[in-house]
Amino acid sequence: MTIETLPGSTPDPEWDRLIAHYADTYKEPAPDPMADLPLVPDWTRSSNGWKNRGAAARLNSTRAFRRWARRQTTEHGHASQIGRGLRRTFVWIQGVEGTHVAVAKHEARRAHQAYKNAKWAHDKRLVPGKEKDKRRADMDKASTASVSAMAGYKKARAEARTKRALRAAGALAPIAAVEGAGLYLIGSPGGILATGSALVAFALMGRRTDDGQVYNDRTAKIGDGDRMTDDMIDRAFREAGIIKAEQAVIFRSPVIQDGKAWLVHIEVTGSVTVDDVRKKTNQLASALGIPRHQMDIRHEGREDQLSLWVSMSDPFGRAIPNPLIGTSDKVNAWRDGLPLGFDKRGSIILATISDYSLLVAGTTRSGKGMAIANILTGAMLDPRIRVRLFDGKGTGEYVGIAQSLDTFVRRNPERLLQFLKILAVELERRTEILVDLGVSKATEELLEELGGIELVIVDELATYTVKGGLNGQHAEEIVELLAQIAAVGAAVGIVLVLATQTPKVDVVPSRLRGNCAGRWAMRVESAAASNTILGDGAAGDGYDSSEIPNSKATRGRGWLTTPDTGYIEARSLFVDVENGDLRKAAKAGLELRQAIGRAPGHCADPIEDQLAKETGISMTAGGPTGKGTAVQAEREPDLLDHLIKAATATGEGNLSRAEAFAYLAGVDAEFAKSDDEEDAAYAPRVGKILKARLDALGIEVPVVTVQRGTQRPRGWLLSDLTAARDNAR
Repeated sequence: MTIETLPGSTPDPEWDRLIAHYADTYKEPAPDPMADLPLVPDWTRSSNGWKNRGAAARLNSTRAFRRWARRQTTEHGHASQIGRGLRRTFVWIQGVEGTHVAVAKHEARRAHQAYKNAKWAHDKRLVPGKEKDKRRADMDKASTASVSAMAGYKKARAEARTKRALRAAGALAPIAAVEGAGLYLIGSPGGILATGSALVAFALMGRRTDDGQVYNDRTAKIGDGDRMTDDMIDRAFREAGIIKAEQAVIFRSPVIQDGKAWLVHIEVTGSVTVDDVRKKTNQLASALGIPRHQMDIRHEGREDQLSLWVSMSDPFGRAIPNPLIGTSDKVNAWRDGLPLGFDKRGSIILATISDYSLLVAGTTRSGKGMAIANILTGAMLDPRIRVRLFDGKGTGEYVGIAQSLDTFVRRNPERLLQFLKILAVELERRTEILVDLGVSKATEELLEELGGIELVIVDELATYTVKGGLNGQHAEEIVELLAQIAAVGAAVGIVLVLATQTPKVDVVPSRLRGNCAGRWAMRVESAAASNTILGDGAAGDGYDSSEIPNSKATRGRGWLTTPDTGYIEARSLFVDVENGDLRKAAKAGLELRQAIGRAPGHCADPIEDQLAKETGISMTAGGPTGKGTAVQAEREPDLLDHLIKAATATGEGNLSRAEAFAYLAGVDAEFAKSDDEEDAAYAPRVGKILKARLDALGIEVPVVTVQRGTQRPRGWLLSDLTAARDNAR
């Protein structure tokens, strides 16, 4: 239903019905002459608002307590502040009078020592009379000075005591008064409150550290459990060197809590772009006190506008199962895409099997195989997809799903080359169909006419593209064909997924990488290896998968870029291959294909049919052995095989009829001689049976005379028997 909100010439009864009740109940708001209502927060006007406000208050209270507890272990703790306050109060009470007392005491000591020296000089016996009188005068003078200095010392000490007592009274009297009043008015609780007030006063006096620092929440960091604030973001941007004094961060939204993360939309002034901010990701994360992978920066609108998302914990610290595990419902890989991984914000990343090829790389045990498992899980549930898998590792991890694969080959570069040549022809056929229709690329409506979706997965590319590797003589041609198909194949419904644990230039040449619009670099050893996958200069722009730590917790993490997502950090969804998740998806996919008559090996397959015609072997469902090995299945030996074996056993290079009959009698009871059968009857009978068997096989072997001692019986040459076997093949 569409409601027209603009005036029109035709009445709208539906609209009139909807607004009728509103018109009856609407009341003009009361005038607000003081304009106070805008100052009332919106959350006060609803019960949910109060509830959310209470939840936020509880969260903030918890975080405030945690900050307070951490603060107590530092020099800004309240115990440290009270200690500094008490020390500073004591120093104030002591005052500077101690210096005056010390000076007076020093002077008294000096005067007394001078008196003692003068007295000692006077008391000498052998001193002339005049000298004796002079020394007596000096002694009297020193005695007077000593008495005066001692009186000055006593006076200074008395004055110091008086002043200290007065200051002590001034400092302690308020505390005593409050304590006494509290005890008198309230009793013990009053005394406790008064003591607390005294401690608060001392804490205030000791708030500033000895170095002059004052506690400030601007030093708070998210990594310490603090909530993200505007001041924190501004400080972090400046500490990271993103903005300078004349530049600023403009907040386009308040800082909000997004689940277990903080989210804010900001704008940066001074010609700072989003790319400039991303290049400082490490520094910004350090300023916020978190690892870089807990932060997500996304471009929004203009080049200077972005959203900053910061998780309170590791966003990749959990495993998210592939949502398609356990389902048997069809999926639309062309339109909706396949679930491949999840980003930092927990959103599922979908990879469309429609308009680009994907290159996945990472060192051993980095999670590359899990990415392939996710693609296979989804592809199995779209019966329009022909899944063709070339396993360069040659292990048995895909043998269990071989019956659901339209092509499955293990470690055979020659077979891949043959396949790619035929696929290139198929690409041209599809292109001509689009040319006849006058369109440039396939659409979902044209898939059936084109022949469905061809999904070609090459796991461990190094097996096929390294010249010095197994059958390296095919490497150059394989790379060229892969590059051509990756360049234009997706436009006609042919999609490549290439994976390697050796991200080197000789494994992934630039012309091949450049034609894969989707790339996923998991943990690698160096920035150069990361650039080999993501593109030259990607590591310098902050997209460096070599910075991913080497641990089990980081498996499946990497930098992903596709036409749908751009550059994002993502982790593979979890597929429990060991416990059969992949086999369940393969079984469900096989049932979906059987329902529409497209099960591997039970429907027309132009590519495998052509390969079987050229090579004699079809690799549908893993080939004759079902294990991805391009060899003929073992067969029961026929009559000619037995004759060749018997002729070889003679060591003569030939075989007589009697020797043949004796050997065949031990293989087939029909050639055995019965107890009552004469030799004259036995030889013609089994001779007719032998000729009839050879005629049924369509084999004609010339009969010759062979030498056996002095006898020359009839028989066959080993060379003729072998030639007949080769011709039969």
